[in-house]
Amino acid sequence: MADLHLYPMFERFPSVHKLGVDVLPAGKFPRLGAWMSTMQQQDCVRKCWISTRLHDHYIAGYRVGNPDCDVQLDEETVAMQNSVL
Repeated sequence: MADLHLYPMFERFPSVHKLGVDVLPAGKFPRLGAWMSTMQQQDCVRKCWISTRLHDHYIAGYRVGNPDCDVQLDEETVAMQNSVL
């Protein structure tokens, strides 16, 4: 159960580097990479997963002072998200 609570934070790491932060480089933490892969295969994670593309979109807005907090609410974005899966 703890894995499900922690996963969303780790899901954001690929996008956080755009803010100038190198969080847990994958090459240095192979077991963490294996855990991420295992988590991404779980049905409950796949149903609420947010792609790196959408995290990037949010961060880009955040950087200019206009974050899109409703990025997943429009139909086009949901379709784009589902196509990435």
